[in-house]
Amino acid sequence: MHTRNQTRSSLFRAVLVVAAVALSATALPTMATALSPAVVSAEGAALAGSIQQDGDFTVNVAAPDGAKVKFKLDGAYLGQDASAPYSWSVHADRGAHTVNVRWEGDAGRQEVDVAFTVGASTPSSPLPSATPRPSPTASTSPTPGPTPPVSGNSVAVSSTAQLTAALKAAKPGQTIALADGTYTGAFIAAAAGTTSQPITLTGSRRAVLTTGKVSSEYGLHVTGTYWNLTGFSVTTAAKGIVLDGASHTIIDGVDVGNTGAEAVHVRKNSVSVIVRNSTVHDTGRVQAAYGEGIYIGSAKSNWSSVMGSPSSPDRSDYVQILDNTIVNTTAEGIDIKEGTTGGVVSGNVFTNAGYSGENYGDSWMDVKGNGYRITGNSGSTTLLDAFQVHVAIVGWGRDNIFRGNLVRGGVPGFEVSVQSGAVGTVVGCGPTAAGRGLSNIACTP
Repeated sequence: MHTRNQTRSSLFRAVLVVAAVALSATALPTMATALSPAVVSAEGAALAGSIQQDGDFTVNVAAPDGAKVKFKLDGAYLGQDASAPYSWSVHADRGAHTVNVRWEGDAGRQEVDVAFTVGASTPSSPLPSATPRPSPTASTSPTPGPTPPVSGNSVAVSSTAQLTAALKAAKPGQTIALADGTYTGAFIAAAAGTTSQPITLTGSRRAVLTTGKVSSEYGLHVTGTYWNLTGFSVTTAAKGIVLDGASHTIIDGVDVGNTGAEAVHVRKNSVSVIVRNSTVHDTGRVQAAYGEGIYIGSAKSNWSSVMGSPSSPDRSDYVQILDNTIVNTTAEGIDIKEGTTGGVVSGNVFTNAGYSGENYGDSWMDVKGNGYRITGNSGSTTLLDAFQVHVAIVGWGRDNIFRGNLVRGGVPGFEVSVQSGAVGTVVGCGPTAAGRGLSNIACTP
């Protein structure tokens, strides 16, 4: 939400006018012109050199009307605000950081870097996104370590070797507890739990699984059933968490981001999966066209490779995506493929999801499956529409229900865009901030 301070805004506009006059005679249109840090503020005061006691705050920029202001935090792109007064919400960890703000004007690119500190003057590592990054502390050595200590049904691990061994030896009802630290490898969870005795992999956000490269392998590949994945982080991998045949798996409170392609992929008949209370962010670092946040099922073009036959749908049915934060995904924040049925998408918050336009990645969410309930989601900023319903194959994209969703801004198209032939689509009536209105079909009270 934008904040207004008339006195401050007037001062900033004055600074901009003076800067524009001074620079107009010398700045080349193709070069970046340095601006005064005074154009950037937070909490009613200049951001430059400030100490922010709370890492969650709003950056305000005194840019001229008609600008498109782009924001970066420690070099990572956050998003763009095209409506004055210009602002962006920032989440930064304790330590020293830099916000970069830029826009195009008559004199070329206008740009400024503003340094600030959160909580203390002790520097921290730069953040690659608008979400806090973990600080590794535990051993990452790939050499064999001691046998993980076992207490009852809990196995405590603190090294890559111990985690690999614990996953391989996992039994129904067991908990694998991750110590804070970085675990580097392509981890596979192939054991199967049961309805009454799932297998749990748990840790804090500072327990970090990574392959070490956004172009290489999966951070965590789950091929067993009845897993509970809770609390930890997965970062810097080709894909974050991939579920293949991993029915009845729950992903709860994890942080998955900085991936070459998608962050979370539920596929190969993974039934009754739940993804909830998690943060998914900064996808598509290598392949923007495939940078979905959460991907359900498989496109028909991939049924042969994933399911073994071009006529065998990936029936990853009854997936629930609940109360997640989805930020900075080059492709859709959530992509639901043809062949899947009966899921629920509720309570999620999207920011800058579907912004690249690559491979038609231009919405918060694409729905190509049948019988989904999409309710109570909200957010801001995408390339075109908030939600899109498509008919990838005749008979799919049917009977999906949209009610109680909220567009806060930055959606130039429809809130719900429905392709012709997507029969049975229901869009509940209500106000919307989407540029073209609620939907291209009539709403249903």
